[in-house]
Amino acid sequence: MTTDTVAASAPLSRAKRRKNLTLLTASTAMDNAESSVVTVLFPLMREAMGLTSSALGTIVAVGKVVGMVSGIPWVFLARRYPRKVVLATCSGFWGIWVIAAGFSTSFTQFVILYAIAAAGFAGAGPIALEILGDLYGDSRRGGATGLLYGGVALIAGVSAPLFGLLSHSADGWRYGYLASGTICLLVGLLILILLDDPAPAPDETRPALDAVELKARSVRIGLRELLAISTFRLILVQRLCSGQNVMMSFGVVFLVEERGFSTATASIAALPFAVGYLTGTVLGGRANDHVHRLRPRSGRIIMLQASQLAFAAVAFVTTQVGWSGIAVYAVLFALLGLLQGQVPVVNRPLIMAVVRPELRALAFAVSVTTVEALAYAGYALLVGRLGDTIGLQKALLIITVLLTAANGLASAALYRPYARDSAAVAEPRTGSPKS
Repeated sequence: MTTDTVAASAPLSRAKRRKNLTLLTASTAMDNAESSVVTVLFPLMREAMGLTSSALGTIVAVGKVVGMVSGIPWVFLARRYPRKVVLATCSGFWGIWVIAAGFSTSFTQFVILYAIAAAGFAGAGPIALEILGDLYGDSRRGGATGLLYGGVALIAGVSAPLFGLLSHSADGWRYGYLASGTICLLVGLLILILLDDPAPAPDETRPALDAVELKARSVRIGLRELLAISTFRLILVQRLCSGQNVMMSFGVVFLVEERGFSTATASIAALPFAVGYLTGTVLGGRANDHVHRLRPRSGRIIMLQASQLAFAAVAFVTTQVGWSGIAVYAVLFALLGLLQGQVPVVNRPLIMAVVRPELRALAFAVSVTTVEALAYAGYALLVGRLGDTIGLQKALLIITVLLTAANGLASAALYRPYARDSAAVAEPRTGSPKS
């Protein structure tokens, strides 16, 4: 045992787990904070650099593609070195590149620096989720995941209107990046000092644990085992066909370009979206745990389908019907956030339930940092391109409404394999309390 881990003989108290969850939330929020600056202040960047809507798609896509490539290496660094040191580096100290992006003198220079920053933040999510899986048992992971992503959304929602206030200055987007990068550095320091890293306890019922751990460190063998899990393969396909996330990237720009609001006014919609997301993750996480206990073989799939189909319906009303006044859009964005918040509290516990603990970080690096990032990048580019040709309203109809509805219906394919694969994974004993 090292000073960076908490051994099985010293279980974490409820207060320490809450402290850890707060730090994990802050680390995961850093990538979202950077994205908030782009989505809220892009109209200023567009005016300063003479850009079009497709440029926003390019920025989002580049960040996601780079993150897709860099996520897995961070995970394996976290297996060789203390996880909290790696997490503090990729989600905190890497913020120096965000500060550098604020001093960009051209769009090309900005994209390069933004990509370097994204390469670091990509490691935060998988590592944070792996630690979260060590902190909480299967029956509590929905609620814990909800608190994490709800906190992330709340941070993003509160910061977005604040960044929107910077729109009164031509260099407001620069100030936003300077502030965001500085906060990243502070979060990295707090993680390094305060995070307790729970170490999984030895499990005598599992033979050759050292051999299993060694196997998990092999990218090739680990990926082979993950892709042999039917549920995991279907989740990858399901996430690859998910176009919901682009609403978060293009929502403010949509209100500016298609509905005529100012940047400062449009950015207000980000706060109700975040509050809705927080509500959706916290309450949705608890509801997911409850439904899972009632229907352990199918509850999470039911929740996943319901949230996707409802999101498609609300997205249609939000983007295809013209409303007067920001108040109506605030309500609609709150509903979108509520339904979007259901996704991580269902998807992440789904993966945790069918993947062995030793491979969970790799599983999240593949599913979240790689596949979701690839889908996000592709759809961001597509929406940006379509936005320049047919308008953002029609582009969002195709990606956030029609594609999401089709994906929700197709998710029914998960029922049988999930019931089988979740039963095949024995929950390990850990050194931290599970309730």
